[in-house]
Amino acid sequence: MVYIEGRIYVSNNKKIKEEILKKNHDLADVGHPRQHRMLELLKRMYWWPELKEDVKKYVQGCFKCQQNKVQYQRKAGELHPLEIPKGPWQEISIDIIGPLSKSNGMDTIVVIVD
Repeated sequence: MVYIEGRIYVSNNKKIKEEILKKNHDLADVGHPRQHRMLELLKRMYWWPELKEDVKKYVQGCFKCQQNKVQYQRKAGELHPLEIPKGPWQEISIDIIGPLSKSNGMDTIVVIVD
């Protein structure tokens, strides 16, 4: 075994890395930690060049984690419909969407609603 700064250096062996990631994420006593927590756990004992990227891919690929993902976004507020204008051209809205990938030389969509 090779140690780097007191941590085990893991060679470029996909099976060994996969086993380490699995044991530090999937077991019941570990409890499916998210990316940052799992990275902190692994950095205590192990090191390899792409450790952070491998942890990110592993956690993002975990079916249970994606199924039980906690949403941290605030709930959207209630929608309130706009008043109906009395006639044409009283209320106009314009939306510009782009740049998009080019189609027939164009890369923007303009939506105008009266």
